[in-house]
Amino acid sequence: MPTIFEWIDRLSFLRGLPGVYLLLGTAVFIVFVGDWRLMLLAFAGQYLAAGLLFVEALDPRLAIVKVLAGWFVCLILYMTGRQAADSGGGNGRFPVNTRAVQITNLGQGNKVRGSAYRLLSTLSFRLVAALIILLSAWVLAQRPGYFLPALPPELAYMTFAVYGLIGLGLLGVSLTADPLRAGLGVLMLMTGFELYYSVLEQSVAVLALLAAVNLILALVIAYLTQARYARPMLEAEE
Repeated sequence: MPTIFEWIDRLSFLRGLPGVYLLLGTAVFIVFVGDWRLMLLAFAGQYLAAGLLFVEALDPRLAIVKVLAGWFVCLILYMTGRQAADSGGGNGRFPVNTRAVQITNLGQGNKVRGSAYRLLSTLSFRLVAALIILLSAWVLAQRPGYFLPALPPELAYMTFAVYGLIGLGLLGVSLTADPLRAGLGVLMLMTGFELYYSVLEQSVAVLALLAAVNLILALVIAYLTQARYARPMLEAEE
């Protein structure tokens, strides 16, 4: 059975600029999609793509640890999403303080037409905003004056990845009040920062600290998600 290092060698065609495209593609998908399960699946893929880029700057063993830590974050958030969905929330279709009786009282025809229109408008805006951010990141990455400081010339493509992740992470945070979706935006920001910082600082202690920060952020996101989506069930019991 192939070892994880052999898998890295087999995926070598995704390192470099193809890995950047994969990384930012998953980021756009996370911002665009509405289903939390698909979001987390794409987020797991994003950590894998980030790991292929980390290999360019770090020892492969450290890059693998970063991927495994990221997948552990995804596992925490998946368990949180399942618990939130079982509590009657997590689907993002209705505000947290909307009671079931208020939803039932909405006109069925108006509800379907209004929901479809809002969904189409929201998805279109998210996609257009994400593409604008990607285009802006690509333009900045082509200009030497905007290259990240101390970045080796052979890793210049990292500029596009870092700018794109930071921009899409900020977009993900700003477009929603949902703790899980906003939390993924914050974690995207962290991944962008780590991609750049791993080139500057390769100390094991610092990398372990950053991994711990990601896990703490995951626990905070899990708590906020549970705190939000547990409320409808308590209201229904009253």
